[in-house]
Amino acid sequence: MRFCVLGTLRVLDGSREVTPSAPKLRQVLTFLLLRRNNIVQTTELIDELWGENPPSSALSTLQTYIYKLRKILSNDEVDSFEEILQTQSWGYMLTIDHDQLDLNQFERLLAEGVAALKRNETEMAAKCLAEALSLWRGLALADVAAGNLLSAYVASLEESRLRALELRVESDLRLGRHREVVGELKHLISVHPLHEAFYAQLMNALHRSGRRWEALEVYQRLRATLVEEVGIEPSADTQRLHQSLLSEETTAHPAKLEPQAGQGRRSTAVIERPRHAVRTLLPAQLPPDIWDFTGRQSSINDLVAAATMTEPTATTPPTVLIAGMPGVGKTALAVHLAHLIKRDFPDGQFYCTLRGSDGEPADPGQVLYNWLIATDMYTKKLPSSTEERSKMFRSWCSAHRVLIVLDNAASAAQISPLLPGSEHCTTIITSRSGLYGFPCRKRLDLAPLTLEEGVRLLGAVAGRQRIEREKGDAQSVVRFCEGLPLAVRAAGARLTASPTLPLRTLAARLADPELRLKELNSTDFDIYHSFDLNYQELDPRERGALWLLYLRRSTRFNLKSAAETVGCDIDTSETILTRLVSAHFLRIVGYNGARDDVVYAINELAHLYAEKKLENELAERGTPAEASLDAGETTAIEAPAGSGPPAAPGRLVRRDLRWNN
Repeated sequence: MRFCVLGTLRVLDGSREVTPSAPKLRQVLTFLLLRRNNIVQTTELIDELWGENPPSSALSTLQTYIYKLRKILSNDEVDSFEEILQTQSWGYMLTIDHDQLDLNQFERLLAEGVAALKRNETEMAAKCLAEALSLWRGLALADVAAGNLLSAYVASLEESRLRALELRVESDLRLGRHREVVGELKHLISVHPLHEAFYAQLMNALHRSGRRWEALEVYQRLRATLVEEVGIEPSADTQRLHQSLLSEETTAHPAKLEPQAGQGRRSTAVIERPRHAVRTLLPAQLPPDIWDFTGRQSSINDLVAAATMTEPTATTPPTVLIAGMPGVGKTALAVHLAHLIKRDFPDGQFYCTLRGSDGEPADPGQVLYNWLIATDMYTKKLPSSTEERSKMFRSWCSAHRVLIVLDNAASAAQISPLLPGSEHCTTIITSRSGLYGFPCRKRLDLAPLTLEEGVRLLGAVAGRQRIEREKGDAQSVVRFCEGLPLAVRAAGARLTASPTLPLRTLAARLADPELRLKELNSTDFDIYHSFDLNYQELDPRERGALWLLYLRRSTRFNLKSAAETVGCDIDTSETILTRLVSAHFLRIVGYNGARDDVVYAINELAHLYAEKKLENELAERGTPAEASLDAGETTAIEAPAGSGPPAAPGRLVRRDLRWNN
């Protein structure tokens, strides 16, 4: 069986075409193909198909789509249903050979062409690149409806095609085929009027064909288009090419499209601003770094490499994503990382918090407006729509090397308009929701600090000598903070405010669940509010399941016991638990590779949040005895509405509401 995505979607079984006709089936199959031989989570597929408002039947409908695809891919042979499209923990995996997908062949030929170009084997490079481009049959996935996640993959495919075009034209120019490419390049700049590399190549082709005056006219057309559309001048390389034509130099060459062999970390000299350009201010929007940033060294090394290393075949801008629970230090790490690498981005840095303290996502159109103003763009030239502002920002980024930090992203749909399209710009993203399935070069699920790192951070805030004198109690404080940097800082601030407070006294107060939330709250870290934002994003069924799981006496459970507690089937339970893990109310503490062997645990601080939340909700309902939660009291509550079908009608859950950890 053969699959084609470089154009319209096609599935060929020998000479017979078996491409599914239903739009949703095509969408699911395309997503699985682009993530071939990797697990695609059920939640990702639901997000792709229905966005942020999936129907209540989303899971069962998706399972129907998977069943129909299996029939198509296995040629209705029931025994082989699971061989190609397998059910894995939390999702599905489409397993295909390398040669079955035209995209794999394109990427292989593109890589071979780039390598040949670097070895100065120009004839071979031109052949490989032309063969790679011949696989395309039009716009990528032109007949497939794309949601937020799939749209990002489609944009990446188109960027790869343009990159291959640039390199193939460069090969032809090196081989002296300048006259042959003039017509093609004229067509390309008409289709891509803001793609500067094609203009530079056309200028060279015309100049080498003895049509220097036309080459100069092409430059004027480029400059007029850039100034009128996005308010910027052509890049330094193109301006130098123009100057060489004006001075009748015959050695004009197009700007380099690939790094030199052996090049690793980016050189900040690849794109430089013209010497005569006047800029009073470059965007420098990063918040100040934290002077006592502690730990994370291994993660930092990986992130720096991912954010600054140039890959020979890279056609998309590097993006790193830092995800994690509230208080784990995502923002601090992102800002620290940005300061470490900002010298690699001489044209500035952009920063934006995409979700405010009220939990409302920021409008990407307004973010783009503010950024474009920061680039000295004239206000009257700014379009009103988010889409057009996004195009203008990407056009500006194509001639500049900038670093972008997007903090606390709410969704893929929110950040997609804010991403640059040029491979010399890097984006750092943080998110509480995880953004699973979002394409990025490096993803880090940030873990809490180790005990040693937490004690060092506590010492940096409250005084190292004080911590060393009571190191055992300091370790207890860090444990009760669960290694969350913001919680450790809150504890350190408490110690700083009370110089005579012994650490053993603070540790004893933190050991009391009734006092822990109060003691760890500070102006920078409100545990209750942080988890409340996550809680508000759960749907009624997920909230109901959360209460039923939290009212268990055991804080650890597997998929089967969770399904029995919630009163639903295994598949529904798995979907709900995956959502609660991504919202950081649960964590996975054991996994042996089998679906039934996954062990879940309740996060302790989330446990305390749940106690407080339940106390408030019982008080609002006027529970007898004023919802008192004194030690030893047992209260009966109905399974919350929307929690899914109960295990038995009118099921009551009894639980000592004081968590005795």
